Order: sequence, then C-alpha cells, then structure tokens
Amino acid sequence: MKQHTNRIRLTDNLWGYAFVAIPLLGMAIFVVIPYLMTLYASFTNWPLGLSVFKARWIGLKNYTDMFSNELFWASLYNTFFYMLGIPIGIALSLFLAALMNRGTPGETIFRVIYYVPVVTSVVAISFVFQRLFMTDGGTINVFLQALGIKNPPIWLSDPRWTKWVIIIMNVWKGLGGTIILYIAGMQGIPPTLYEAARIDGANSFDIFAKITFPLLMPVTFYMIVTGIIGGAQIYVEPRLMFTNNGPANSTFSTVIYLYDHTFRHTRAGYGSALAVILSFIVFIVTAVQMRFYLKGSK
Repeated sequence: MKQHTNRIRLTDNLWGYAFVAIPLLGMAIFVVIPYLMTLYASFTNWPLGLSVFKARWIGLKNYTDMFSNELFWASLYNTFFYMLGIPIGIALSLFLAALMNRGTPGETIFRVIYYVPVVTSVVAISFVFQRLFMTDGGTINVFLQALGIKNPPIWLSDPRWTKWVIIIMNVWKGLGGTIILYIAGMQGIPPTLYEAARIDGANSFDIFAKITFPLLMPVTFYMIVTGIIGGAQIYVEPRLMFTNNGPANSTFSTVIYLYDHTFRHTRAGYGSALAVILSFIVFIVTAVQMRFYLKGSK
C-alpha cells in the first residue's frame, strides 16, 4: 500500500515538474539565451548579416561611443519624457473608473466606448491625431481659436509641443484598459468596509483616500511597471506622426535610435549595446519600484 502511494506521489510530482518545465524552457529559449547573445554581441563589431560568432571583439568601445554621443542622451531624455503620460493616465483612469462604478444605468456603454481605442490600430490613431493637431485647420487649433486664443501652439512643428502630442495620444489610447482594471479592483473591495466607514462618519473623499486608493495599490503598481516597460519601447507613434525624428530630434526615442543603428546602419553590435543599457535601466527602475511597494505594503 505504501509503495503504491509513493508511486502515485512520484507520478504527480513528475507531471508537476513537466508542466513547470514547459514555461521555463520557453523562457530559456526566447528570453535568456537571446539576452545572453545580445550581451555578448554588445562587446563586438557585428555587421548585420554576419553571424554573431564571427563578429570581431572590441570590448567596451560600443558603450564608450554610446555614452559620448549626444544623440543617445537626447533619445534617452525623450523616452523618459514620454513616461510623464503614465501618472497622467493613471490619475484620469482612476477618476473615470470611480465614476463608472457607481451603479448608474448606462455605465457599460461608457466602458465599451473608452475601451474601443485600446483595440484600434495604432496606425489609424496616429494619423487621426496628426490631423487633429495640424497647425492650419486642425480640430484642436480651431477649437482653441474659437475660445479666443489667437496664436495656438504649432503642435507638430514646435519641439516644445511635439512630445506632448504623443503623450496625449498614448494616454487617450490606454485609458480604456486601465479603467477596466481599476473597476475590477474596485468591485473586489468588500462592501462592508465602506459601510463601516460611513457608520463612523467618513465622507466620500475619506472613503476614497483611506479605503479605495490603498486597496487599489496592486493595480496601480502593475500599471506603473507595465507603463514604464511599454514607455521604454515607444517606437511606432513618433515614427508614424513625425518625419526625420521630429523638429530638432524632439520625438527621437531610444528604440528608434536602436533600430536605425541596427538595421539602417547595420551596426548590430552597437544596437545590442543600446538594448542592454535600455533593459538595465528598466530593470533598475522596476526594482526600485518593487522595493518601495513592498516596503509600503508591510
């Protein structure tokens, strides 16, 4: 009997290890091994089209060239500037989610309306926003002129405004997904907490600040982390909306810089060094956020 039980337990363990091994194997093949190859390539002069193992070892030259290049620092600045849209999007999503979680008739329709941009092609949205922010005849400037602003911003030609156009577009496009997550988080909060707070005399602001917002921190943390990862990879929007990296390279992102050097200039080793630095920055920022989140949740 004991041997039979041990055999069943061993079989169950083997099946468990087999199911765990599948995602681990996929991670090794599609994440770990490519990253190690990228790390190796970053220390080589690797012309695209040649095998990475035939590339010439040059040590830290790619990194020294990168850190001494003003265009790299400009692209890094632009990339982090785009991330200003993360707190703006989270604040708007939280506000709208609170409005759409009150049990009012028709809330489902508004949820669908806000979610439509999430599943809409980014190419189509980019061209729509390009028309909206046109200097002459653009909907935004026509509206501002109707309000009495005689000289509205030159959105697509002024380096002070070009990044804000992309930020506004990305915030608008991502609102729907964040709203849905916040609504799901709000509906998971026990109603007894709200009832107890009202009995104690708490007003709506106190209930939101002391109950709703703290209990939604896991959702907020998730949105910040995924927002930073996505923001570090921004490529399509500035590439579609602006030619030649925008006026004075104002929309030039790090991933565009990486793509140009890797595929246009066939400097895959230099592009690999850029990818390593970008991933390292994202890892550090995420680790710092994780530390603060875990410290605050204790």
